[in-house]
Amino acid sequence: MKKIFPSKVDIALPILFVVTSIPAIVVGVRDKDLMVFVIMIATFGFMMYLLYDTNYTITEGNLKVHSGFIVNKNIPISEIKCIRKTDSLLSAPASSLTERIEVLYESKKSIIISPKDRKEFIEELLKQNSEIEVEV
Repeated sequence: MKKIFPSKVDIALPILFVVTSIPAIVVGVRDKDLMVFVIMIATFGFMMYLLYDTNYTITEGNLKVHSGFIVNKNIPISEIKCIRKTDSLLSAPASSLTERIEVLYESKKSIIISPKDRKEFIEELLKQNSEIEVEV
């Protein structure tokens, strides 16, 4: 069994990336500074790559959190203690700012994620570990 859940993508994040990148790109073009232009385009491309290459895979016994080549975390589902809603804006492998959940596991570890179908995601985890406390 393997189920992949893409991250929910808030429209606000791509808009934020575009709005914050445009001034530097314009300056690079206006000043004919190819280096600034290339760096900003590369940064924008990288941010979009991470935004759309973030997903969560539930396999037999594991939750795999993937975000580009930056985050590849494997969490044993048996170690997950609690799933709760969070409004934290901390950097996380989550492409949403508003629909985030925090997964607490082992003794004091946690990770913030944003599965597109949160209800089904939680149900799939509960099938493998009915002891998970859910606070969403």
